[in-house]
Amino acid sequence: MVEIISTIRKKNMEAKKMTEQMKAYYRTRKPFAPEKGGVYENIGGGVFRCLGATHWIYDAVVMQNVKSGWTFKAHGVGIYEDGRIDWGHSTDGYFA
Repeated sequence: MVEIISTIRKKNMEAKKMTEQMKAYYRTRKPFAPEKGGVYENIGGGVFRCLGATHWIYDAVVMQNVKSGWTFKAHGVGIYEDGRIDWGHSTDGYFA
C-alpha cells in the first residue's frame, strides 16, 4: 500500500512539473502574420503553407495543409519560440 501511495505521489509531481513546463512554453507564443508562400509546422502536427491574407491587418490568413490539401482561413495565428505556429480557430475549410 505504501508503494502505491509513493508511486501516485511521484506521478502527480511529474504531471505538475510537465504542466508547468507546458505553461512556460505557451507563454512564449506571440502574434504572427505568416508570409504568403511560407511553410510552417503546426504545434499540433502537420505542415501548412500560407496562401495569403484575407485582410490587410491579417485578421485571417488562408492556410493549406501540404499533405492533404485542406484549405481554410486561420484566425489569430501565433508563433512559438521554436518556430511552430497555431491559430485560435479556423473557418471556411475545404479540400483543394
